[in-house]
Amino acid sequence: MAKIKIGIVGCGFIANRKHLPMLMQHQDVEVVAFCDIIRERAEASCKQYGIADAKVYEDYREVIGRKDIDVVHVCTPNSSHAEISVAALQGGKHVMCEKPMAKTVQRLKLC
Repeated sequence: MAKIKIGIVGCGFIANRKHLPMLMQHQDVEVVAFCDIIRERAEASCKQYGIADAKVYEDYREVIGRKDIDVVHVCTPNSSHAEISVAALQGGKHVMCEKPMAKTVQRLKLC
């Protein structure tokens, strides 16, 4: 069985203390992309948790655009959860969004 390819968007506390350690416990996943607006954070997470050829990004759209990524973990500040999650879903990705999904109720056109 092929491994599930994961992209992490937001490489702060939640990603490094919760999501990434949990993902490392599963042999059937590989974290292949790390994205943060502060490149050094993404690089540090990549060094600690990424596979040998994992990539680092500053723009989440580049992660979503990768055809090999199956799941995107959204670990950014609350105000950006909905935008990134909806974009990832529209890009055909499975999404694990840190809570809350959004800060307000707003109708979004998903299709």
